[in-house]
Amino acid sequence: MVNLVSVADTAAMLADGSEYAFIDVREIVPFGAGHPLLAANVPLSRLELSVGALIPRFDTRIVLTDGGGGHSELAAARLGQMGYSGIVVMEGGAPAWAAAGEALFPEIEVLAKGFGGFAKRHGKPNYMSPVDLDRVLKSGEDWVVLDSRPRAEYQSGNIPGSIDAPGADLVHCFDDLVPNPETKVLVNCMSATRGTLGGLSLMAAGVPNEVHVLHHGTRGWLLDGLALEKNADRFAAPPSDKARASAVARADRIAKSADIARIDATTLAQWRGDESRTTYIFDVRTPEEYASGHVQGARCAPVGSLPMNPENFFATKNARIVVTDDDTVRATINALWLAQMGLGEVAMLTEALDSAILETGPELAPNFGVADGSCPEVNARDLEAMRKSRRVRVIDVGHSDAYESSHIPSAEWCSRVALGALLEKELQKEKPKDGAIVLTSEDGAVAKLAAGDLGPIAGVSVLAGGNTAWRDADMPLSSGAEKLSSPRDDHWLASSERPGDTRQNVVDYLEWEVTLPDDIERGGRAPYRNLLWN
Repeated sequence: MVNLVSVADTAAMLADGSEYAFIDVREIVPFGAGHPLLAANVPLSRLELSVGALIPRFDTRIVLTDGGGGHSELAAARLGQMGYSGIVVMEGGAPAWAAAGEALFPEIEVLAKGFGGFAKRHGKPNYMSPVDLDRVLKSGEDWVVLDSRPRAEYQSGNIPGSIDAPGADLVHCFDDLVPNPETKVLVNCMSATRGTLGGLSLMAAGVPNEVHVLHHGTRGWLLDGLALEKNADRFAAPPSDKARASAVARADRIAKSADIARIDATTLAQWRGDESRTTYIFDVRTPEEYASGHVQGARCAPVGSLPMNPENFFATKNARIVVTDDDTVRATINALWLAQMGLGEVAMLTEALDSAILETGPELAPNFGVADGSCPEVNARDLEAMRKSRRVRVIDVGHSDAYESSHIPSAEWCSRVALGALLEKELQKEKPKDGAIVLTSEDGAVAKLAAGDLGPIAGVSVLAGGNTAWRDADMPLSSGAEKLSSPRDDHWLASSERPGDTRQNVVDYLEWEVTLPDDIERGGRAPYRNLLWN
């Protein structure tokens, strides 16, 4: 029996100060068409694989919402089977939320981008137009351009001559990157948020240099008819001892100015033993540093991803959020922005790596939803023999982006959510498709879940190890977005990729970012807090 709650009851829960998780289970495309500000997107297609890390406490208050089509009820059943007990469904989903006068927000990463606008309004960074930046760079004046995005984004197109220093690396490595206090500095990202926060980080750190932020980032650069550099290899190196010492002192000033809490290992142990509260632990160093040794149970959240994409790391609001690193600098910058976003009780763990007990290796996210041995499996070589004899139908139920990049030849793609309806419709035909059905996905996990959804449909099995095992067996591969048997609702298009006039789409998106803070103030229940600026 599903427990239903009203929009009014949901809104009251968001405002009462206690822990909650407000989850929208739609795929990212319908979610991005319009969702409540504080709703985290945890798509139904990957729910069991994601929720354990996002909502680690089984008695957390969870409110589920969707587009009004019944997916919340299905998600509630699955969560209940996993052991979650505090589940309710908001009656009517997002349409009911809007009908009650509450705001729905288009696009994704809205909380972070709205906070970027909040920070811009209160921190008042110095913005520079692309045309003016191009002019000063060509003039030979002493400028350094620092790109605050992760390496892959930087290499996809950067301001010519810029250096990649993502996230808190801007402060961590600053004295090595900009040794002359007279050098003028510009920070950029793709459009607004990371550039704004990067520039404000340097200003809060008290660097002696004049700091600017590129207006509209690389998107603005392109709109002004300027060319980007591709595949650049100028990356910030780990800081020298001198630069690190300077960064630590600056981070300490930031922490004191913003009154960021610090805790030790004893307090952390007490928090983790408190069964009435959720405690998240995030290590904000690089994946390589994380793998070399990290606090037990910490998740890896590198290169500024934690404040930019908080919904990818935690779904319980008002929880305790502990940030760690090796010397407090990157932890301070991440904690500064998280604390002001107002999503939880933020603290830094001091002397995080002094513990005698550290874990090593890459992060292993909890997974409660994939049963072993519950569905017949075939291995890659047997599937290839079946495929050559044309006695099999291969359906890839993984992420469509992975399918487009690489998939088994002749496989079709179908969303896990749509698979049951697809096969049921075909079974009702006079001549349904013949042959066995083998489900696959990136590593086979989603395929196992999809097979479990189908129940006793005859002839369905799963490729053991999924496409990874197929690739490891040196089997043939295809690519491309072909043979799509359901809408590609998991594939989000950036503004520059959307149908229609590309330039106008980008202009419209940048205008949306500019007006977002006002939209949030009018109806978004913004949790943001000003801890830094007068």
